[in-house]
Formats: sequence, structure tokens, C-alpha cells
Amino acid sequence: MAELPTASVAIPGLKAAIMVASHGSFLRAAISMGMSQSQLSRQVAALEAHLQQKLFHRHGRGVALTDFGQRIMPRIQSLIAELEAFEALARDARALLSGDVAVGVIPLVSRHLASSLVRRLQSTHPGIRLRMLEAYSGQIEEWLSSGRIDIGVFNRYGRARPAQADPLMRGHVSVIGAPDHALFRQKDITFDALKHVPIAMPARPNSLTDHMFATAANRNITLNIALEAGTSSLIQEAMLASGMVTLSPAGTYAQAINDNRLTARRLRNPGVEQTTWIATSTQHPMSSAARAVEKLIKEILYSSAR
Repeated sequence: MAELPTASVAIPGLKAAIMVASHGSFLRAAISMGMSQSQLSRQVAALEAHLQQKLFHRHGRGVALTDFGQRIMPRIQSLIAELEAFEALARDARALLSGDVAVGVIPLVSRHLASSLVRRLQSTHPGIRLRMLEAYSGQIEEWLSSGRIDIGVFNRYGRARPAQADPLMRGHVSVIGAPDHALFRQKDITFDALKHVPIAMPARPNSLTDHMFATAANRNITLNIALEAGTSSLIQEAMLASGMVTLSPAGTYAQAINDNRLTARRLRNPGVEQTTWIATSTQHPMSSAARAVEKLIKEILYSSAR
């Protein structure tokens, strides 16, 4: 018995052979399949070369199956039917993804991501139930390590790469405060200029707050962290009411900056680069639904970062 063809030959060659046998003509089969006759002929020839048997012989009115072709055609039709059933099953499985997926997201990303992600999930995977939690980076990393969330989007500062993580975007940390704050009289705000200035920062555990303390220690500076707050809205109120500044990517306070209630100046010497990462929990295997959500998050945030 002839050897079964490999997958690279089988899928195009077997489908082509069925169409040629059905139409009794390479030309009519090619038209039906939307390809050139020469391309179709090459696919059938590759299959015949692999089988080392001719499937068709030509005559004045077109082509006819050889004796071998007549014997093997039912088997070819069965194989293609099984392949099409398998492909349909895979499509249905993708379409019917379901289950709960928990995602932790930093405030800067959450608002844009939530609306886009929910809209995309309703369109492509309506069976997935999304649970989205907003928190600062340190909390999100704790949730990932404990398995409370499946996927986390968080920030890191410095060059260390988190486990099971891919970078999404990069930015810079700015000094942010009321426009009339004395600090903004300077053209460049250096790290050393922050000494003794009352600062509001995200409450620990938080990677930015930790990074600022570490940088200050390396430079023998004591930062005056007058407030650690659990949300960016609390920090904003403190800046507007009490004259504090904060250290953050400017996008976190974009609306207030656009309204001229706050201003931002990039921190320099040393500057601080922020990398936003997406990571998955290592505490349990990722479900197909979680993988689908992770893929959508990457598509949305990669697109917004361009």
C-alpha cells in the first residue's frame, strides 16, 4: 500500500485531488478553487510524486481517475472529511472559550484598557467572565505571586526583568505638582532638588516608591515622603490642597495637567525610566480563556503605545 503523505503535502494535495476528480478537469477545478491551473497541477503532482502513483490520466474531454486513483479516492475523501471536522471543532472551541479570568491593572492603564477589552471580549469570546482589579504595581505583583489574579499589568523601574513577563511600553518619571510650586521655577528638576520637598507617593508595596527610596539612599539624600496614599486621586487632592509634589509618569495625571491644575517636568540626573509589563501567575496553569485575554490585552496596549 502507498505511504500516506506528510501534512505539508496532504492538505493542499488531497483537497486538490478531490476537486479534480469531482470536476473531471484541472481547469474547472482550478476555477472552482479560485487558483491558477498551474498551481493546482503542481499540488496534485506533488501528491502523486510522494505516493509514487498516478492518480489521473488525461483524455480528450479532461481527466479520469487511474485504477489506483479509484481505489484510493474514498480514503482521500474520508481523510479530508476528518480534517474538516477537526478544523470545525477547533473553531468552535475558540469561539466557545469560557470561564473566569482575573486581571490586575495599574490606574494609568485601567481606564483605557477596560473599555477596549470588554468590547473585544463581548465580540469574540462572550463566554469569558472578566474580573478586573485596579491597584498599584506592588499590590498587583503580590496578587500574581499568590495566584489571586491570572494576569497582571504593572510597572517596574530599573533593568530587572520580572518572571513570566513581557514589556508593553516604556516612559519616564516626572515631578508633578501645582504650577505655582517653587520647584517648577527651575528649568530642570534634578533628583537632588527634591531634598526636603514634601512629597506624596503611592503607598507601599509599590515599585516606584521603593525605587525612589533606594535612589535617595544611594545618593545620601533623605526624601520627605509626607504622604503615602492608596490611589492617584488621593495624591492629586494632596497636591492641589497642600502644595505637595509627586513623582509619577505624567499620564497618570493627564487630565489635571491638560486643565492646567497641575504641571509636569521630567526628573533628571538621574532620570527614571518606567517599563510597563504584563505577566501571568505562576501559581496555577493558565486556562485557554486567560491566554485569550492576555493576547487581547497585548494587542490593545501595543496599539495604544504606537
